Amino acid sequence: MNRKGFTLIELLIVIAILGILVSLILPRFADVREDANEKVCVANLRGLVSAMNIYEVKENTVSTWDWGTDAPNGVADLETWGYLADVPSCPQGGTYTIDTNATSGNPEAVCSIGGTHVWP
Repeated sequence: MNRKGFTLIELLIVIAILGILVSLILPRFADVREDANEKVCVANLRGLVSAMNIYEVKENTVSTWDWGTDAPNGVADLETWGYLADVPSCPQGGTYTIDTNATSGNPEAVCSIGGTHVWP
């Protein structure tokens, strides 16, 4: 009797091996996703810094760092005044703010979760 196909034991062994491989690979995907979210957050902060730089150039506040009373009070002001196309959203659920009283003396873009400050 010549049968073609696999026995139940052979199929169970293959399924077990595939299960082990999947369990080894899945945690790496979670790490990759977290790294990607952090990079998106940093890219958003850099975009905010670029918008602040454009504001400084147009308002001639580059040399003094004096943002004055008409300075943007937040990210929404940069959008309202046309320096941002839209307000970016943090992929990790945080909020972006502009700290005009940073210890460095320069305005900084800040993420509430990452705490990342970006200023060129």
